[in-house]
This record gives sequence, C-alpha cells and structure tokens, in this order.
Amino acid sequence: MNPEFRRNVWLELSTRRIMTMTIVLLLAFFAAAVSRSDWLPPSVAITLYYFIVVFWGARNAALSVVGEIRDRTWDFQRLSALGAAEMTWGKLFGSTIYNWYGGAICLVVIVAYRVVHAGPEAGLISLVFYIVAGLIAQSAALLASLIAAMRRQRHTQLEVFAYQMTGLLTALLAIWVWNAADPAGSLITRIHAAEIIPWWGQSFDARAFLLVSLALFAGWLLLGCYRAMRLELKMPNGPFVWLAFLVFMGVYVAGFDAWLPKNGSINVRDAVALRLALAGTTFAILTYVMVLLEPKDRVLYRWMGAEFLKGRLGRVAYVMQGWMMSCKAAFIVGICLIAWLLHEDAAPAAAVIGAALGFLLRDVAIFVLLQTLPGPRRGDFAAVVTLFALYVLAPAIADGLGLTQALVLFYPQPWIPAWQSPATAWAEALIVVVLVVSRLASGARRAAAAV
Repeated sequence: MNPEFRRNVWLELSTRRIMTMTIVLLLAFFAAAVSRSDWLPPSVAITLYYFIVVFWGARNAALSVVGEIRDRTWDFQRLSALGAAEMTWGKLFGSTIYNWYGGAICLVVIVAYRVVHAGPEAGLISLVFYIVAGLIAQSAALLASLIAAMRRQRHTQLEVFAYQMTGLLTALLAIWVWNAADPAGSLITRIHAAEIIPWWGQSFDARAFLLVSLALFAGWLLLGCYRAMRLELKMPNGPFVWLAFLVFMGVYVAGFDAWLPKNGSINVRDAVALRLALAGTTFAILTYVMVLLEPKDRVLYRWMGAEFLKGRLGRVAYVMQGWMMSCKAAFIVGICLIAWLLHEDAAPAAAVIGAALGFLLRDVAIFVLLQTLPGPRRGDFAAVVTLFALYVLAPAIADGLGLTQALVLFYPQPWIPAWQSPATAWAEALIVVVLVVSRLASGARRAAAAV
C-alpha cells in the first residue's frame, strides 16, 4: 500500500471518529424519516454528502500539502523515496479518506432511493455523478494549493480558505452543469432540463454526454495535480500532456457552435468560422489563466533565449510553459480564422481577430515585463492592475472625454479603417516585447559580468 496513503488512513480513520460519523449520520437519517417535514432521508443525504465530501473534503485536500508546509515537515517528505504519483494519490485520497467514509454512507441512501424510484440505471448514474463531483472539488482544491506552493506563498488561513473555495466553486459549476440534464437531487436552483445536447452537428443524450464530460474534466484535474506535484518535487514536466489538454479543450469547446446566437440559419461555412473562434477564444483564456498562475522565471527565459539563438529548438520546446503553448495555439487558430474570413470576403472581421491577437501578445508580455523589473517580485498583481487600467479605466476616461478615436488603443475597433486596429495593437505588442527582450538581455549581461 502507498505509505503516504497508509499514514493518512491511520491518522484519519480512528475507531472513535468512525463511530462518531456513523452514529451522527444514522441519527440524521432517522430524524428525517420520522419527522413530518419535507426533508426526507434522500434530501438529507444529498445535503450531508455535499457538506462532508465537497465542502469539508475540499478543505482537507487543500490542507494536505500546505499544512505540511506550515508545520515545516514538507521538506522531509519531499526528500523521501516517494514519487510524485504516490505523493499525489496519498495526499489527495489519504487526507480525505474520512470524508469519503461519511460520503459513502450518504451515497448508500441516495443510490438506494434512486434505484427504488427510478431504476438501477438512474442509481448508477447518481453514484457516478456524486463521486465525480467530490473528486472535482477535492482535486481542484489540491491543485490550487500546489500552485500556491510553487509560488511560495505564505499559506495563511485566508489563503487556505481561498484554495478550498476554488474546489467548492469548481464543484458548484459541475453541479450546475449536471442540473441541466438531471435536476433531480440537486441543491442548485431548478432549471429546465435538456434531453439532447448538440455537439459537432450530432445530437447526444444530455445525461450521458454531461456525465462523460464531467468525468473527463475530473481526470484532467487529477492529472494536473500529478504534474503540479512533479514540479513541487523538482521533476521536469514535458510539454506533451499540456498539448494534449489544449487539443482536447479546443475540440471540446469548438463543438458547441450550435449554442451561439446566429442570424438566420447557419451553414457549413459559418460553422467553420464559429468553431475556430470558439477554439481560439478557449486558448486565449487558458493563456491568461496560465500566465497569471505560472511563475515567470527570468533565469529560465534567459536560458531559453540562449538556446533559441543556438538553434536548439527541441530543447526550447521541451521546457515551454503552459502559457507559451496556449498562446501559440491561440495564434495558430487565429491565423487560420483570419485566412478563412479573408477567403469569405469578411475583411473587417479578420481585422478584429488580428487586433485581438496583437492585444493578447501585448498582455502576456506585460506579465513577463513586470516580473523582469528590479526589486521584489510583485509583477502579477501589478500586471492585473495594468490590464484593468488598459481595458476599463483608460477607455472609460477616453469615452467620457469624447475621444472615441482613442479607443483603438485599448480594444479592437471594427468600424475604423480595417488596417488601423490591428496595426495599433501590434505596435503596442512589439513595444512591450522589445522591452521584455532588452530587460532579459541586460540581466544576462549582468549575470555574465558577475561571473
């Protein structure tokens, strides 16, 4: 058995705690059964499952690593013979084993009720969904804490609560999505249940499609925890898993083009543009997320620049960060979309896409630039404030002063000459990129002089 998992089992599943959980849950179900309220045992079981596995379990998962860091025992564990996989599964499932014990008791009541009233298939679907919801909450909380550990944050009580809320909000999103196909048993406000989901021009059963989707995303979260643990244990991660995730997200999101609002009936040519736009937008969002979360290592960037100048492109590609690969994917899809729009005589739309790519490059370069400045590294917060000023404050001031032509500096503007918006965006991007390159080069020269 995994030593880390076994250690957590010994700590979490004491006889007293097992008896306490069992007795309290049985009393809660019995009280619901004999009371005359609307709270029947299945409803109580669902509520308690969400509290024990999703809410409480997410906190325990978030504390599994940062608690060791705060107690100053994490360095000893990192030096142990345990690999990244053993450490990940031991921390994730070992720290939450008590929550899963209580959740298993609740699941017996939930599944039994669904089997009796809706059949074995409904019971099996409910079982899989609730397990997946718990895995999503706990793995998202653990992943958030591991990312914070890599960024060497202090892990105060407020920060631990933020990691827990990350898992909780992710699980609430999964529950809300599932509620679109199976509103029975959900705590989220009832919505009209869909029976069919169109995806890539095909119609799929909503419950089967969403259940498989949630299971796939839970698997990606678990894989993300493993890769984050590898980085925390100073093991290199190659680019292939992230590239596979980008392909998955691009294909998955692009299939929902039928959900976008359209003027009149859509044809095949329109679908191509919509699918490329959805995939490109997904890659752009992932770029912003990853450039915010990943550490911006100046030494790594200087090494990559030196290797690039030597023509060792394979070594550069192997150490590319997630935001770099996401940005590259956004540019590839964006260029394909521009070519398609130009082929369809939609030059204004192509200009908007070109300007959007320029602003994307400018924004990620701002994140890197502010990390290369001397002094304490607080570039991420400064970058977020800078983007807020560029996208919200400055346009509001320009619009209030009647300087509508100046808005081209902040947003893609389709109603001005087609070339002006992308030209402005790319001019800003090139300025920031040149500043980044010069800062990194000057830092490399100082490091060489010190040696």
